[in-house]
Amino acid sequence: MSLLKIGTRALEMRVAESAPRTLRHFVARLTRMNHMRTLATQVMHVRGGQQTRLTVTPHTGEVLLELAVNASGNQTTLEIGTLQAAARSMAAMSGGELALLHGSAVTTDGGRSAIGVLDGGRGQGKTSLALGIAARGGSLIVDEFAFTIFRSGQPCIVPMPTLPWHVRADMTPLLVPRAAARLLYPEDLPAAALSGSQPVPLSLIVIPDHSLRPGELREPVGPTGRRLLRAAVTDHEAKLRDPRLDHVSIFSSPDDVSVGDSLDESSRYEETLDLLAAVPIICLGVGRPNDLPASVTSAIHCIARAG
Repeated sequence: MSLLKIGTRALEMRVAESAPRTLRHFVARLTRMNHMRTLATQVMHVRGGQQTRLTVTPHTGEVLLELAVNASGNQTTLEIGTLQAAARSMAAMSGGELALLHGSAVTTDGGRSAIGVLDGGRGQGKTSLALGIAARGGSLIVDEFAFTIFRSGQPCIVPMPTLPWHVRADMTPLLVPRAAARLLYPEDLPAAALSGSQPVPLSLIVIPDHSLRPGELREPVGPTGRRLLRAAVTDHEAKLRDPRLDHVSIFSSPDDVSVGDSLDESSRYEETLDLLAAVPIICLGVGRPNDLPASVTSAIHCIARAG
């Protein structure tokens, strides 16, 4: 049984013979074999179809990803699309147990606390900044799909050591000079993945901000921090429902995706925002690839002061 595990939950991924062959190896790397069915397992079926579409049925825990023949034309896009469908569907079926944040997370203290580099709705830089921080003596926790649980109100990031990191083409020469692929696994990266699967308390949130000078730090005042966090909280579900919002997608229209009887989004979002806003937030200026060292150094100093 191939399971994508997230905390106490798991998604069984079944790839049919009719699915593109390239997906088998990809799903094998994402998942771990387990012969014991967990109590909270959902099932995702991946198979060929007349068109590329996704059907998520939360009350039964079933996901169906159908891939048209031409969906296999670009292997990287197909892999990213399959991962997006799996992670976002699992969040939609979690019954509110998991919040899926758009961002990366690393740790610099051996896993006692996590630094989340989250989307503030102002552009790119999350993965590059997180990789740069981890390369300075830290460890990787997760990229892009920062699943979060809340223990007594404390946000905790779930380590996902089997998921790949999507490194931008213009940042690859700086971060991973010998890399040829766009999707890189933790073992391919300069910083090791965090060992263990226990959720890590979130102690600091860093939001890349292109309006600031590279390396410049600014602490959001009043409700500004909560407002900046909204993009990270809502982004994945918004893109699940409307694939046109994604810069990489295997779907072409909202009609290609069906998500039935999900929870009330607004109440979940507001509670998650309240809990995240209690964590210290720092906006950090990022710039061009050559500016990354300055941004990373500022982040490291900020993390040291916060610790």
